[in-house]
Amino acid sequence: MTTQSFAEISPDHKIIKNQLLTAVFNDRGLVELRDHSLAKPFTFTRDDFTITIDGEKIESAGLEAKEIAADSESIRFLFSTDEFKIEAEYELRPDWHFISKQIFITPQVERDFYVERLDVLNGELTEDIAGEYIPRTRRPQMQTGDYGAFLRFADATGMMMLVQNPFLEYRREDKGYSFPYRPDMAWNAGYGPFASDRACIGTYMLSGRRVPAALIPEWKWTAGIIPITDEEQDWAEVRAFTECVSAFVMQQPEKSLRINIAWCQNDYQIDIATADGREEYKRIIDRAAEMGLDYILFAPTNSDLGTREETADDWNWENLLWLGLGIKIRNGEWDPAADPLPPSVQEMLDYAKSKNIKLVAYMYPVMPFAGNPEWIIEGAPYHRKKRNASMGFRSFQDFLIEKLSVFMKRTGIGGYAYDYTFLWYDKPSRYAQWWGWKRIKDSLRQEFPDIVIDGRQLDMLYGPWIWVSGSYPHPTAADEQPESFNPFPDLHFDRVSANRQRFTAYRYRVQDYCPPELMPGFIGHQTPRREGDTIIRPDNTQDASNVQLRLDTFRERDWDYLGWKYSLFSSIAVSGLNHAVSMIPARDPAEYRHFSEKDISFFRHWLDWTDENLDYLLNTRFIIGQPAIGRIDGTSAIVNDRGYIFLFNPNSRKMNAEFSLDDTIGLQEGERFLLQELHPAAGRLIGKPHEGIWQYGDTVSIPMDGASERVLALIPAPEFLREPLLFNAAGTVTLSGTALSINDCRGEIGTDMKINALLPGDRKVEKVILNGNPVNFSKYGQIISVAGKFAGDYFGHQQQIDEYRPDFRGGNIDASFTIPARIFQQLERRKKSWPIPWTEDDYKTTWLAPERLLLFIQIAEVREEMEIDLTIDANPLNLIKAYTSVRVHPRCFVGFYADVSHLQPDRKYRVELRLPQMRPGQYQGMFFENVETEYTEKFDNY
Repeated sequence: MTTQSFAEISPDHKIIKNQLLTAVFNDRGLVELRDHSLAKPFTFTRDDFTITIDGEKIESAGLEAKEIAADSESIRFLFSTDEFKIEAEYELRPDWHFISKQIFITPQVERDFYVERLDVLNGELTEDIAGEYIPRTRRPQMQTGDYGAFLRFADATGMMMLVQNPFLEYRREDKGYSFPYRPDMAWNAGYGPFASDRACIGTYMLSGRRVPAALIPEWKWTAGIIPITDEEQDWAEVRAFTECVSAFVMQQPEKSLRINIAWCQNDYQIDIATADGREEYKRIIDRAAEMGLDYILFAPTNSDLGTREETADDWNWENLLWLGLGIKIRNGEWDPAADPLPPSVQEMLDYAKSKNIKLVAYMYPVMPFAGNPEWIIEGAPYHRKKRNASMGFRSFQDFLIEKLSVFMKRTGIGGYAYDYTFLWYDKPSRYAQWWGWKRIKDSLRQEFPDIVIDGRQLDMLYGPWIWVSGSYPHPTAADEQPESFNPFPDLHFDRVSANRQRFTAYRYRVQDYCPPELMPGFIGHQTPRREGDTIIRPDNTQDASNVQLRLDTFRERDWDYLGWKYSLFSSIAVSGLNHAVSMIPARDPAEYRHFSEKDISFFRHWLDWTDENLDYLLNTRFIIGQPAIGRIDGTSAIVNDRGYIFLFNPNSRKMNAEFSLDDTIGLQEGERFLLQELHPAAGRLIGKPHEGIWQYGDTVSIPMDGASERVLALIPAPEFLREPLLFNAAGTVTLSGTALSINDCRGEIGTDMKINALLPGDRKVEKVILNGNPVNFSKYGQIISVAGKFAGDYFGHQQQIDEYRPDFRGGNIDASFTIPARIFQQLERRKKSWPIPWTEDDYKTTWLAPERLLLFIQIAEVREEMEIDLTIDANPLNLIKAYTSVRVHPRCFVGFYADVSHLQPDRKYRVELRLPQMRPGQYQGMFFENVETEYTEKFDNY
């Protein structure tokens, strides 16, 4: 896109312009903003600012203004007082759909000053404002406020007004608006001009599609209905804000970021001071390299360098920081600029480099480093250890920037993963601490453009403007460990974590306006790290006194053999540019040895796929709504008239995924389309009923098994067919004379199917051969249809025994089932392909030992105290309580299950289930777990 030249439109007005917007200025500010896609201009009766410095309020309305600079993209005005020069700069870069305004303050005579309050956008519109939506940070405990405002007009147009920090206090009176915030910052003239945060003004047409302001956690039961509220935003507003954030992302990706979060496989239990520990960690490096990863978040113990007893952080992890040198750096006992690296650390750096892996150091920014005592906050609230450093002090910022930079250069690491980012201290101001941490990250990104800056707690709570210099915020918006969040009711922890991660990504998009470049992925799960039972006291409170953090080799075996693919696609669907991979099969020798080349290749293929489709994934949007129990969710990644669609059914029961082929998924052009499945049935075309080819505006409905994912490619249909197309089943189709041949045709065992072929033109067909056998067929226009059933007894993924009843409130359920012999054969094959020597504790974990056949009773918002009885053929069945924590922890409870591996094949069983009273539809059903879909080429023609 080319910016048009700066030009005068009258002696008193000037413009800056690109292909999207024209901004018109008088001799002191903005007077008109014209969106080239809209039929009207937006005009301003005034465009002012106010500043309070050293207790004195300065209002631009009372000052003379002078234009001092202008070019094709910007214009600058000077407002002077006796003590300060104040410049207001407006920018409109070539691809922006907004204009920015920024204030720069310089004292007339060099001196220090104190900026108390700023209001960059203080103005008034000529048009009546019909309504508004205020995007709030919703975190009053952090003393944050508003992000800005979306103003709505009677003709369904809208205006976005933002300032790039989360501390605004939006005010409006009729047509007038202001967005004050309080820096409360001391400034030294030697730093250069004091710059306000940018303000951004953008325009758009409202879509009419609304997003509720309040989201429902993915595990909460709402009968699949997200309640409509009075306070809702429009998807056009979400897109406008998100695209504005995207314009300021400091690292534009050329390929995906791939990092193993080794913390999630409890790498702190590995002591690299020992030869055995280093060998174990090298196994992690080897496996990460095989899986196509480029970085590892490196946080093992190194007992030669520090112990937990010496730590100064509340969580007692400081000995893991800075490649294990955290305690020594804090105490000033090791200088990264001069002191030699310990041999054990150097060995790991060298080995990682030999495998093309870069280590990423874990670090806590607010540790009480030795140095200037001005940094230190004593008696800090919210902390057990009452001593920390505040990032609001410029001297501390300089110290940390210098240490981080020198350490990067000295060690050759790939970057930093930061945690313990607390910005809630009493001094300086909360804003000054936020600004200081942002300055540190911005400085690192400027010096090291390709640095990994992995976001953890707590700056994820401060929104997108502090994320733009990092790689991504926290993937789950809370600690990944099981006890940190309420789980979705599912026996496979990778799927639980995936549902949490998609919900978090949805929240990041609609409440914090995170663009695809910064959206965090999360593949897998963090393995539990505590053991012991939580005791429930008589007063119903918890006693966790016997719960122990394990520092030995606890839970080194934890790969979710049947859940990881769901998690992989879940992460790619919402965040295909940032692959944070958690637990990998490496620490446990058996898992490491038996993880197959086929699975490694599959994993690498899809990570490589994201690089090949980067341009599409930069346009990822949510298309069905938020992830939640009782709902299907999904994303699209469309450029012009082609792209990809990802669909997820987090529920155990079958449901239909529905979406429209129009602008709701990002389609802007094209009329006729093909839908081709890429996963799980690669190559299969999903046809429009009776037609095959889809039209713009069609509604697509696709049935999905429980706990399943689908990846579809949306492709422009050819204008003219040269060869027939096969729909609804995998295979090939050819037409020779009047004979149509369908070969290698396969479908799920036991399913009824209409296999359709679309003919090129009005060709005559007298015979159809399917997999070598003549079959009966019907012809409808250009469609040849073969009806029948893929041979065998149906028993599918998440096979349900009973039927879902949305009005069911509890009581008794009678049902029956028969398990085909092939299911037990499947389990036996899996045992041979994944021959892990399971322990007694392993069998207590529902995502391990996948050769078992489990029966899961799925209940939304299930509770431990529910009284549930189950019998099979009148014999009581032992129901086991399942937890994501692998220990008794009420918050981690996911439901009741039974191991039914002892049942016999091809025998009809009767099951009786007694349930307590509950809300309508809360009971989801009884499902067989650990069954994978099987296919056959045998087809019984009707």
